[in-house]
Amino acid sequence: MDDLIRTADEAAEADAGGDSVLAPMPGLVKLVSAVKGQNVSKGDALMVLEAMKMEHTLTAPRDGIVAEVLAAAGDQVSDGTVLLALEPENA
Repeated sequence: MDDLIRTADEAAEADAGGDSVLAPMPGLVKLVSAVKGQNVSKGDALMVLEAMKMEHTLTAPRDGIVAEVLAAAGDQVSDGTVLLALEPENA
């Protein structure tokens, strides 16, 4: 039964297929700690999204290299917006 319960971050990562970080809900980007070209490990904090009066830390879905950072602090984003892309695993 625990397999059916996922956090918003886990759901967004699974739905993105591992190459992107998506906004799990509408919100305000509060902090961006990732930069293009940065090596990241699965679970590394990349961004903080403020939504529903809470802060949600968005993490790397897998090990990889940041290909693009598509949101900046202060951006208002909608549900499903691609915030960050990793280089494809087979690149």
